[in-house]
Amino acid sequence: MTTPRALPVWYPNTARLAWCSAACVLALILLGTLITTYRVGMVDPIWPTEPWFLLGVNWKEPSPGYFIEHIHRVFGYLAGLFILGTACLAWGSRARGNRLVPMLLVLGVFVGMIVSMSAVQRDPVTRLPLGTVNRSLLFPGVLVGVGSAITLILLALRDLSLAVPGSSMRLAATLGYVGVVTQGMLGGLRVYLHALVGPELATIHGAFGQLVLSLVVLTAILAWPVGRSAELTPQLSQSRRLLTSLLVLCLLQLIWAVVVRHQGATWAQRLHVLFAILIGGWVGALSVAAAKVNGLKFWSRGLGVLLLLQVVLGVEAWLGKFGTGKPFIETAKTFSEAFLRTSHSFLGAIFLSWVVAAWARSGQWRGSITQGSFTADSPFAQTPFASPRSPS
Repeated sequence: MTTPRALPVWYPNTARLAWCSAACVLALILLGTLITTYRVGMVDPIWPTEPWFLLGVNWKEPSPGYFIEHIHRVFGYLAGLFILGTACLAWGSRARGNRLVPMLLVLGVFVGMIVSMSAVQRDPVTRLPLGTVNRSLLFPGVLVGVGSAITLILLALRDLSLAVPGSSMRLAATLGYVGVVTQGMLGGLRVYLHALVGPELATIHGAFGQLVLSLVVLTAILAWPVGRSAELTPQLSQSRRLLTSLLVLCLLQLIWAVVVRHQGATWAQRLHVLFAILIGGWVGALSVAAAKVNGLKFWSRGLGVLLLLQVVLGVEAWLGKFGTGKPFIETAKTFSEAFLRTSHSFLGAIFLSWVVAAWARSGQWRGSITQGSFTADSPFAQTPFASPRSPS
C-alpha cells in the first residue's frame, strides 16, 4: 500500500478576497494621506457616521475636505467588511469540527466594535469628549471585543505552534482583522480626543493603516503559497537575512515618517533621512544577493524601482515642506505640493507591503515559513476553503 503524497496547502478564495481587501485598504490610505495633506481630518466632529451618511448631506457643503473625510470613512467600512470576510474564510479552512469557536470569536470582535461605537452619544460628545458615552453599552462592548480578539490571536498562535495546516495564514488574517478594527476605533478617537491629547492619536492612526495593508498582503501571499526551493543556496539564505533586517528598518522608518508628516519634528526628520540612506544600501545589497535566486529577482528589482521613485518624491516633498526658508508649512498650498506629499506617503505604504511580501516568499522558499501539509486523501483536503496544490 502506497502512502498518499503530502501536498502543500493553498487557499485560493482567501487569497482572492485578501487581494480585494488590499485594494480597499490602498484606497483608504490614499484618502487618508489626502486628509493629512490638506489637514481636513477634523472638518466633521461627528463620529461614528453611517456608511450611507453622505446620501443625506446637503451637497452645497463648501468644504471639499468634508467629502474627502466621509468618503474615507466609507472606504473604511468597505475595507473592514472585506477583511472580515477574509478572516471568516481563513478560519473556515480549519479542519471540520474545529471551526465553530474561532468563527464565534471573529463575530465577537465585530459585535464588540459595533456595541462600543453605538455607546457614543454623537451630539453632546462634540462639546464634552469625555463622559458622553453610554457606559452600560461601552464596557460590555469593549470587554467582548477585546476578549474575543485576544482569544482569537492566542488560538492562531496555538495552531502555529502545532504546525496546523494554514496556521501562518490564519494568524496574518487575524492580526489584519484586529488591526483594521483598531484602526477604525483610533480614527474615531482621534476626532474626539484631538483637543485633549494633541496630534499623537493622528500619528498612530496614520502608521496603523500601513501595518494593516502589510498584514492583508501577507495573508494573500501565505494563502497562495509556493513549494520549498529544491536548492537552498547561500544566496537564498543571505537574501532572507537581508529581507528580515530590511523589514525591521522599514518599520522603524514608518515611525519617523508619520512623525515628520504629522508633527514635523526635527529629530524625526534626521532619522527619516538617515534610515532612507540605510534602506537604500540594504536594497542594493539585496539586489546583488538575489541576482542568482530565481523568483527573488522580481521582488528585488521591484524594490529598487519603488525606492528610486520614493527618494525622488521624498526629496521634492521635503524641500516644499521644510526647505523653503520659512517656518514649517503644515498644509499643502498648491496642487504640486499636495501631489508630492500624498504620493510619497502612499508609495511608502506600497514599499512596506512589497518588503513584507518578498520576506514571506523568501521564507516559504527557504522553509522557515510553512503552511503545514496534508495528504491528498485526507478529509481536510475536501473542505471548500482549502485545496491541495503541487509545489511550484
